[in-house]
Amino acid sequence: MNERDIFDALREDDPADRIDPQEAARIKARVRARVLADASRRRRSRRRVLLAAAVAVLALAAVAAAVYLTRQPTQISGIGCAADLSLDAVHVVEPTGGLDPQRCAPLWADGTITNPDIVPAGQVPPLVGCVNDAGTLIVLPTDDPGVCERLGMAAFAPPSDATSSIIEVQDRLVEQINPQVCPSFDDAQRIAEQALDDAGIDDWTVVVSQAPTDREPCPSLAFDHTSREILLVPIDRTGP
Repeated sequence: MNERDIFDALREDDPADRIDPQEAARIKARVRARVLADASRRRRSRRRVLLAAAVAVLALAAVAAAVYLTRQPTQISGIGCAADLSLDAVHVVEPTGGLDPQRCAPLWADGTITNPDIVPAGQVPPLVGCVNDAGTLIVLPTDDPGVCERLGMAAFAPPSDATSSIIEVQDRLVEQINPQVCPSFDDAQRIAEQALDDAGIDDWTVVVSQAPTDREPCPSLAFDHTSREILLVPIDRTGP
């Protein structure tokens, strides 16, 4: 099943309609934390990861948690580089070098991605960035400017300086605040506020969604780009 099929099925019975907003934030934070923890382990053993299934998981979690869509990516765990327009084969590029469709070009140039129906091996095709329903940047090998709309995605717009700054904050915080490290909520709030201060961002706030419990003592992150809030959501400890 390709990504388009998944969203067609979800539109027929939208799970987000039945989820309380607080519970939705908890679901999003839980899935995000586990995906990021798993991705961190994979990065230590593999330089690139085949992401077809992972993109589908992110998409399902994002719809269930009512993620706010923008024309900039909201999932920063990776950039998906597609070999064709079917989205059946997607490779991950870590977003540390910036959100840019050209980040996928080296994978075409070194032969990691090949598609002789588009260009000979070793050549880089035109690349168009789209933002899927999960908020992930998907890069397609085409020069068709209407491909994103045709595939049910938003066209990628390069992030503004303000968006770039909050993405840098997100990158920093997911390393410092996660269920494996499990800082206290007071420490997590201080770390998040310090990250905003260091980035010169004064229109975002840090909000504790609800108090931690013995069962869910660890803070996890959710980013609400509409209300400009970093949410600290209780979650159980993961990993060792």
